[in-house]
Amino acid sequence: KRYGGTWQRCLFTLGLSWLVSSFPLVVPSAPPQLSVASTSPTDIRLVWQPLTSQHSRGAVTRYRVDYSALDQKDTVFSVELRGNETQFTLRELRPNQVYRLRIAAGTAVGFGVPSEWVQQQTVVLIFAPSELKVRTRVTTLNVTWQPSPNHTLVSGYKLSYREAETDRFTTRDRTPHTHTIRLRKKARHHLLTGLVPDRQYEVRVWAFDKQKDGAAAVWKGRTDKIHGRLKEPDVSVQATANSSTSVWLRWEKPRFINVRIINYTVRCSPAGTTNASLVSYYTSSSLEILLRGLRPFTHYELAVRSNGVNIAGPFSSTVVEATLPDRPSTPPEELQLRALNSSSVLVSWRPPLEPNGIIVSYRILYTVNLSEPEDEWRNLSEDGGIFSVEVRGLSGGTRYFFKVGASTKVGSGPFSPVVDIQTPLPTYELDIHAVTGIIVGVCLGLICILLCMCFSFRNSKPRSVFTLYACFLF
Repeated sequence: KRYGGTWQRCLFTLGLSWLVSSFPLVVPSAPPQLSVASTSPTDIRLVWQPLTSQHSRGAVTRYRVDYSALDQKDTVFSVELRGNETQFTLRELRPNQVYRLRIAAGTAVGFGVPSEWVQQQTVVLIFAPSELKVRTRVTTLNVTWQPSPNHTLVSGYKLSYREAETDRFTTRDRTPHTHTIRLRKKARHHLLTGLVPDRQYEVRVWAFDKQKDGAAAVWKGRTDKIHGRLKEPDVSVQATANSSTSVWLRWEKPRFINVRIINYTVRCSPAGTTNASLVSYYTSSSLEILLRGLRPFTHYELAVRSNGVNIAGPFSSTVVEATLPDRPSTPPEELQLRALNSSSVLVSWRPPLEPNGIIVSYRILYTVNLSEPEDEWRNLSEDGGIFSVEVRGLSGGTRYFFKVGASTKVGSGPFSPVVDIQTPLPTYELDIHAVTGIIVGVCLGLICILLCMCFSFRNSKPRSVFTLYACFLF
């Protein structure tokens, strides 16, 4: 009875000190590691890694993202996210604007210290060219335009054209091919030749820089009709794609002529070309010819002329036919790697120079052992319109090897040269507050035990000593 209250108070103090030091009700001791990148003129993407249990000090239930324009630091916006999120995209931002961003993790008690401010500029918006005008003729379109309002930022222009409407005879249920032409920065006009008369076309012109394409100006219209009597002979010419490198060309013998025909001359050139060196001529003594050695997935303009003795007739009207697609003959270009953190890498590339068709998918292979067989590499697949991917789940402080290949509906092309990258080591920080709490709790507990033992031995009662020992064991 004499010492019962003392032992109870002693044990209560010891237990309370241990609980406070072992399970502190505090906020996270460190912020998440943040990576940011601008994905469009109005978006910024944020990616972070979850905190370790040492830094979180409990279950992370939410994150808070703070951001503001660099020229408006007093106006800070905040967005709260769930604790299971690891990425977020800020939208509806201003193009070509520098923003500062930071992130903080929070438990049920509150938010911890935020990360340092990081700055990111949104992508520069390239406006569409102005005053796009097209002058139509029977087989040509003369395209003119004025430069974009921010033309000093552009590297050049691109012009594309395609048939906006087609009939079954000319395309045989195949998707019309889009021709894309790359032009200089100073270009303000371009002449499209070798077009089909009285056909609907869509023309697009846009500027580009080293990283992206800008908005496009669009024109739709028809080429002119042929008026009056043709001076060409009454010859029916028909072309049929035979393979990715050959086309069958067949025609009928001209009617209503008194000259004996000894052979025919066939003219073949890539559609829209103005380079005479790209025009080829073939001779045939029959009413058909198989044109070989052509480029895959390319439109060709074809015409036929009949030849007599010491006399030659005019060429027939031009027909256009495309070779069939093939697998890419060159790999994707400009493969680049960038470590986002210790466990993820951003992989980006450019399309092949010779795709030989529409790219339907890209295949990304990566490994830590360059001598492994290709079928043992880890792989990812992306749609043909995607040119970057974030590879996650990597090991920190490890060297990885990457390569990328492209595929059309026919098959896969060659892979790019291997590029390697070393992922950074994960960073660990000592939780000073938690360690200090544990040390203080243990010290207080030991002091309480020593004081109780001193009082017990001072009174020199064996029964009391036994009671203290039993309570301590309990």
